[in-house]
Amino acid sequence: MLVLAIESATPAQSVALVDGDRLVAESSYRADGTRGGRLLPTVDAVMREAGLAPRDLDVVAVSVGPGSFTGVRVGLATAKGFVLGTGARLVGVSTLEVLAEGYPVPDITICALLDAYRGEVYAALFRRQGGLLTRLGADAVLPPEAVAATVKGEAHLIGDGAARYRERLEVSFGIRAILTEEGLSAAPSAVMVARLGLRRLGQLQPGEPSTAEVAPVYLRRAEAEVNWEKGLVKSPLAKIVR
Repeated sequence: MLVLAIESATPAQSVALVDGDRLVAESSYRADGTRGGRLLPTVDAVMREAGLAPRDLDVVAVSVGPGSFTGVRVGLATAKGFVLGTGARLVGVSTLEVLAEGYPVPDITICALLDAYRGEVYAALFRRQGGLLTRLGADAVLPPEAVAATVKGEAHLIGDGAARYRERLEVSFGIRAILTEEGLSAAPSAVMVARLGLRRLGQLQPGEPSTAEVAPVYLRRAEAEVNWEKGLVKSPLAKIVR
């Protein structure tokens, strides 16, 4: 089953083509400060490298957040465009789950943390049992100091949220925090998006649609909306009305 996987919810963006358990082609790049303009060219480059056309796709898997509002929207719109044009199945997966899936430590809590800016993190807890990742709670957006209260015992803290707020997390977790360079540099990847997407499809009942849950996960409103309500953003029509 040929899967096109897209991870664009964080600045560490990537695209992968996966055929079952085999990685066919992959490309990654940093998207700091961009508006998603590199995603489609990267998808095209990966397809060309593999010598495949969009019509060859069986599944399009995409990370749906939480993460960058723009990145999530661009990734989901791109995935839906490929599905409409090819008839492939669409499946969405949590960005935090993708992050945790790529960090293979057994039998201990994994606290996946993404930088949510505004002094907060996107957080979710997982544990690997029998080789499979198990979710321990829902995705949340929290101040770094509040994360420790959601965790029982020791936990591996991973992701760019852990890296940015390392000192504050170490104070609140104390000796319960396990921090490694590998964990602090961990980022979601398209390969893990493909793996989780295929697993999700395998859990569906025959005939059950995969698209029902493919919606963006924001957890909070965009900064532009908040600024509009505060009156910090003015409509361009205001000058005309005057």
